[in-house]
Amino acid sequence: MKDKKLYFYLLLVIAIASVAFVMDLYSSSVPVELGTKTILDNTGKPTTTLEVDFPLWQKFSNLLINFLYGLAAAVFITVFVANRLQKAQQDEKEEELKKLNNAINVNVFDSLFKTIIPEEIFKIIKQEIIESNIVRKEAKWIYDFTLDEATGEIECRMTTRYELHNLSQKDAVDPIKLELDTLGGNEYKIEEAECRDVSDKVLVHFDPKDKGNNKNVVVNENGSHTTVEYSVKIPPESHVVYKTVFIRRYEGNIVDSQATKVPVIGADVIVNFPKDYCFDISPTMSTKPKLISKSDMQKIYRVNGGILPWQGFTFYLVEPAANKSIQPTAEASAD
Repeated sequence: MKDKKLYFYLLLVIAIASVAFVMDLYSSSVPVELGTKTILDNTGKPTTTLEVDFPLWQKFSNLLINFLYGLAAAVFITVFVANRLQKAQQDEKEEELKKLNNAINVNVFDSLFKTIIPEEIFKIIKQEIIESNIVRKEAKWIYDFTLDEATGEIECRMTTRYELHNLSQKDAVDPIKLELDTLGGNEYKIEEAECRDVSDKVLVHFDPKDKGNNKNVVVNENGSHTTVEYSVKIPPESHVVYKTVFIRRYEGNIVDSQATKVPVIGADVIVNFPKDYCFDISPTMSTKPKLISKSDMQKIYRVNGGILPWQGFTFYLVEPAANKSIQPTAEASAD
């Protein structure tokens, strides 16, 4: 309806201006009469001049033409220019109202949940989940356990892959700091660290065997303690893909843990292990994983829901024997 009114006024302006233009052309083509007039100059001598005499109807016509031009300009300014100013002011008021509503909603939300959840717990939920503008999706935790026949040690190749999504309307910076403290056990070795954007462009790359091609990564080594740091800027409503690979050797039965620092939606746990070994997990997450595939040397678990920050699972790899018990030191890691 509003657009129809604008089109109507536009046609009205064109029509008025067209009528005024046609009348102006006709009026300018009408012949005029020239007459002589004698007057006395400053010295008292008579002087003859020529005068253009317009018909009376043409004078009224010129007044009407000027009025129509002015009317067309007034309608255009009133309808179109004023309408744009009004729309700009309306958009500004709507934006202010939206911000006010959001602020009210936040206050109402805070007040409501504080009545049913202890304030100390609510602060953690708000900081770790509600105010978080990034989330991991479709995480892949892949564990490849192999037995070293010579030493009897178990080597684990841990591959982590996930999409990191920016849910906000502005750029989000995701700083990654990998703390690889061995806690007295065998050291971690980084095989690969990489991040790519949606166009498959490499944003971060680390390869300890080819350090000359490392990109946007800082590695600090201090004895058995290794720190790997990198940061990626994620555009609004976009995502990047992370991939990291670690190597760790274990002696005897294994008890270890995996957790996440940010919320995760959807995850797969894929485990390959030597024959005659038993693998199992003990989940410590809100959504329980489901065992979807099982064989003598592989297990695959699927998490279809969400995983909250610092949740994860503890995994066990033991050699089955009736007289054996699990006696390793539990170690935890979070990525």
